[in-house]
Amino acid sequence: MTEQATTETATPSARLRSAIRSFEPMYLVALSVLAIPGYLFDSLAVLQIFQLFFLFFLWPLVAPLVGLVLGRYADETDATEPTDWIHMGTGREYAIGYAMLVPTFLNPLVMAQDLQQLLGSAVALVRYRGSIPGPETDEQHGSYRLPVDGTWTVVNGSLEREYSHSWFPVNQRYAYDFVITDDDGHSATVEGPTAVENYYCYDEPVLAPADGTVVDASDDDPEAAHGGGLSHLLKRDIRGNYVVIQHAPDEYSSLVHLVPNSVAVEPGDYVERGQQIGRCGHSGNSSEPHLHFQVQDHPNFAVAASLPITFEGVETESPWLEGKAVDSTAADRTLEEGDETDDQSPTVVDGGPERVAITAGQRVSYVDACDDDSSSMPSSQHAARPTWSTGLERLGVGVSVGGVITFFVGIVASWSTVVALLAASVTIGGVYWLVGPLVRDEGVVPRPTRAGVPIGLAVTAATVWYAASSPFAAGRQTLGGALFLLGFGCLVIVAEYDRRRLQRAFDGLGAVSDTDSRRHES
Repeated sequence: MTEQATTETATPSARLRSAIRSFEPMYLVALSVLAIPGYLFDSLAVLQIFQLFFLFFLWPLVAPLVGLVLGRYADETDATEPTDWIHMGTGREYAIGYAMLVPTFLNPLVMAQDLQQLLGSAVALVRYRGSIPGPETDEQHGSYRLPVDGTWTVVNGSLEREYSHSWFPVNQRYAYDFVITDDDGHSATVEGPTAVENYYCYDEPVLAPADGTVVDASDDDPEAAHGGGLSHLLKRDIRGNYVVIQHAPDEYSSLVHLVPNSVAVEPGDYVERGQQIGRCGHSGNSSEPHLHFQVQDHPNFAVAASLPITFEGVETESPWLEGKAVDSTAADRTLEEGDETDDQSPTVVDGGPERVAITAGQRVSYVDACDDDSSSMPSSQHAARPTWSTGLERLGVGVSVGGVITFFVGIVASWSTVVALLAASVTIGGVYWLVGPLVRDEGVVPRPTRAGVPIGLAVTAATVWYAASSPFAAGRQTLGGALFLLGFGCLVIVAEYDRRRLQRAFDGLGAVSDTDSRRHES
């Protein structure tokens, strides 16, 4: 465990901060699903009260603000959090982050993806029969290095729930957020403004953590010119620009928030461990430039379960222990087989290279330059993703987005207003599909797969128009919820097809994950 004050010696402020950090409200958000029958059946209208649980969705924004206030007035004995030495958020930046809620709720693409994550957690739980893999139960097949060179700071993430990125939704449970800090813990130059160029990690190379094949990538999402709590108003994906790489049959790394037009790989490309795949940026749901990194069991982010991983060739520092009356080397020492320790950052010994678990608050550096002997898959390429598969997935996304518009706008507006907004969304999506390639220098002919979202929106608009003129029309919330679930169901079916296809393709290439296990056993 991370060195921290015991319950007996911790001050009330420290205990309150610990309680806030360990509280997981997203399970309460899931109770909002119970409101759905209340909209479907008049006799169950009382269940609509459960929609209030959706307000707990705001907790991830409230908790840091409360922690910031408690931390600001904490004395030295209260400074027990591993991240207390890091200086990223200020009161002003959190205020800006709150102001950004308004455009976020007005962006149906973002709202649809947030809701898909919640439902995707249910899909992942079903896949694992209610028990998501943890550090004790998951068998790691890939050999991973840090996705960056140099010394970086872990500001979010751990194998332990208390310091995890976010325990729920499960697709980000074991994710990590990396930035570069100076010796005083600042992630940007103190004197300069919040322009992205003043953040130490901005535009730094992002590397493939292991050998693998790129299965998904996006490079054209915009990013805000400033950090300080701001994100781009017109972002189309909560991940911004990203790369997803398959390393084993059910192990995919996801590298997120990259600089626009910095992605150097395409789906189907084979990448080697340590190869540059993009640059650290500020796209998507990002309050300031940073790298979001995780390993997941599925190529689709929304329905994936994040997997616990350990890294090879890592040197760690624990700045929060400096000056404390504890053994400052405890958090970084190496374990031998059979050792027992309470350290949160153990080295795993499994017959192969030593693997280190990292945690929030640590500075981490990649120190092993031997990247040639860690191949986890053969040097080959997978078949390109079928056009119809990508198109159907985007069609599902479009229907889900249309359902979100119908549901939320329908609360305060009439049928005709909802239809008008859907028609406007179809027009905007169609124009982006047609004109986007020219803006991005991709040529004159638009990609057929990108038409999926506007087509899905058109299907939704036609359905809502028909429902509005039908004497047996359902309520706007009921119809919007049904359309969202229909689109999400389409996405899940296509995503599961892709997962199984990629599993077969990996096995066909002679993946060595099982071979590695046998070699270690011998």
